[in-house]
Amino acid sequence: MNKKNYQPLRPPAIRPGDTIGLVAPASPLIDLRDIGRARKVLASLGFQVLEGENVRRRHGFLAGSDSQRADDIHRMFSDRSVRAVMALRGGYGSGRLLELLDWDLLRANPKVLLGHSDLTALLNAVHQRSGMVTFWGPMAGYDLGRSLTSFKIRHLLSVISATAATQRLPCSAPSPRRKLRVICPGVAEGRLVGGNLSIIASLIGTPYELRTADRLFFFEDVDEEPYKIDRMLNQLALAGKLREVAGIIVGRCVDCKRGGRMKRSFALAEVFEHWLSPLGVPVIYGLPIGHETEKLTLPIGVKARLEAGSSPAVTLLEPAVEEPDTGFVA
Repeated sequence: MNKKNYQPLRPPAIRPGDTIGLVAPASPLIDLRDIGRARKVLASLGFQVLEGENVRRRHGFLAGSDSQRADDIHRMFSDRSVRAVMALRGGYGSGRLLELLDWDLLRANPKVLLGHSDLTALLNAVHQRSGMVTFWGPMAGYDLGRSLTSFKIRHLLSVISATAATQRLPCSAPSPRRKLRVICPGVAEGRLVGGNLSIIASLIGTPYELRTADRLFFFEDVDEEPYKIDRMLNQLALAGKLREVAGIIVGRCVDCKRGGRMKRSFALAEVFEHWLSPLGVPVIYGLPIGHETEKLTLPIGVKARLEAGSSPAVTLLEPAVEEPDTGFVA
């Protein structure tokens, strides 16, 4: 592949009136009413909604068997009326689908695929196997909230609907008092890859491990003590995944505090300083992504610029979607 001329497979932009398919590729829904809430919010935004056949199932700690969950994804990508596929929740289980997916089918039918957390495995595998841009953003089941003008919804729509050449991300939102912290200064460009650190670490040594060479690597986590974050970064370092990045964007790690017998351990900031500062590439901490209440949507596979200076910034250097084909069958 000619990296200089490489262009990702961009799905068609989403427009009012389009159909969004709801799937549950990982854990079962905690509250089935989340489906109704998601339908209501998406309908209020002007979208049609198609519910996956198996999203109400429960199979142990999974939302249906592996084949049922994979079938829902295949149906959504086969259905020409569906323009986007949105996960209702994460939890655990999307990595179990990777050996079941029809990559030729997905490649032939590019669509917005959206989620975060455990969806890290699915989103990055789809991008790496098909070249398709995928989207690290809100879940449909519990994440959309009630305000149709919330920061996360406004930014989501701007990324999956806009075909502008560049887009500077509102890095300090939703609160101007929240400042990004520069761990290592500099400027770098590369294609965005990443997601939840726990899932990324779990894929090391598999055919689906994250490709980080010359990429802008973003990650975050939730409810993990600093020593566990350290263990995962150590694993990535030993696997060579950190030394080859162009730059690193760390999301705020929600509730990743010292506790229990590890209360007197290193703080999270010290862990990041140890592993990320020596890399000599730009690194920032605190981007509102992932398990934040209000979050940005990051398109995996899109080229971006990271500026880690007095005014840290992340800018998308190309669109994540393309103009829809007017011959599309609704």
